[in-house]
Amino acid sequence: MLEIIKMLLEPEFYIQFIESFGPFGFVAGILLAMIEAFFPPLPLAAFVTVNVITFGFWKGYLLSYVGTVIGSYCIFLIFGKFGKKHMNKYIEKHSKAKSLLKWIHDKGIFPIIVLMTFPFTPSVIVGGLAAFAQIRRKDYLIALIFGKLFMVLSLSFIGVNVKSFLAQPVRSVVFIGLTLGVSYAAKRLLVIYERRVLRAKIA
Repeated sequence: MLEIIKMLLEPEFYIQFIESFGPFGFVAGILLAMIEAFFPPLPLAAFVTVNVITFGFWKGYLLSYVGTVIGSYCIFLIFGKFGKKHMNKYIEKHSKAKSLLKWIHDKGIFPIIVLMTFPFTPSVIVGGLAAFAQIRRKDYLIALIFGKLFMVLSLSFIGVNVKSFLAQPVRSVVFIGLTLGVSYAAKRLLVIYERRVLRAKIA
């Protein structure tokens, strides 16, 4: 078991996986990013890094972006179709869960887009919450497209600098700093958005 876990943590394992697809390696790149949505312990950052190292920055970014959007949307659809019935029983018994899902439903897709910009937000959690909060399919897809756009881009910047971190630490630190800065800005935007919604309700 430990050997399997160790193997799954090795980037070389995924690089070999991509190479095994031959000329269709791009399909493997997309699949890797999709897997993260279904298995949160597997880090999306690692898959994005593997893709940008294997395919180059822009192609690796595009494959990772397409994969994570497809995977995250599939999770949302699965929760919406098969999990809602069981979740409704839990919601009825727990007022806090009911309040949380109502808050998400009332706020719309903006908070979801903000959550998607955070580099390490598990797709399965956001997708489940959105499905149980009865966010419309079209709206959630829009949130994914915009939210994942920057998130994957920031991970790609970090991934492409993994090899050169020691050689060019300043540039790598700047990229990481920008990523954290955007995440902080996204949080502030969410706070401002909440205040405006609250003022509108009071008015």
